[in-house]
Amino acid sequence: MKKVVIWCIALCAVAIVSIANISSACVGKTIHLGVVTSNERLLAEMASLLISERTGSSVKVEVFKNSKELYNAARQGALNVIIESPSHGAEVVGKAKDSTYEQVKSEYKSRLNMIWLDPIGGGVKYAPVLTSETLSNYPALPKLLNKLSSALANDTYAKLLKSAETDDKTKKVAKEFLKGKKLI
Repeated sequence: MKKVVIWCIALCAVAIVSIANISSACVGKTIHLGVVTSNERLLAEMASLLISERTGSSVKVEVFKNSKELYNAARQGALNVIIESPSHGAEVVGKAKDSTYEQVKSEYKSRLNMIWLDPIGGGVKYAPVLTSETLSNYPALPKLLNKLSSALANDTYAKLLKSAETDDKTKKVAKEFLKGKKLI
């Protein structure tokens, strides 16, 4: 009986340490998120708030002049996450604009070593795209960011974009939406 009790205590201790390690995987680190367009900016602000509120990590949203600069920064390891549309992503990897999400996702993984998460939005689709290194360093990040996918179904994202016309409003709209959905 004594051995069973000791075994249970040891097992509980291992479980507690494991959970603590998972929840602190991002704490105290800075995640760099890159975007090009204002449509992507709102999603970036949502991702930023979700990550910082849920993990304690700092998130820096960086706006680039064009996708060439964005992808150069990602290749150099200066970005952890980018926000991309499947149609533009198809062009980046030399595929037709009407390529499927799965085709683009596969090409990014094999050619750019980047992982597409769940698509977000109704008519206008975007997705967070992580570098493989980011996925290794922040294994809980995909599960967290994929919460945006279900929260922004249908035309919700398009409606939010209209209400966030200026950069000043973008953060406010993102925060109000995430609080309304009880994500932060």
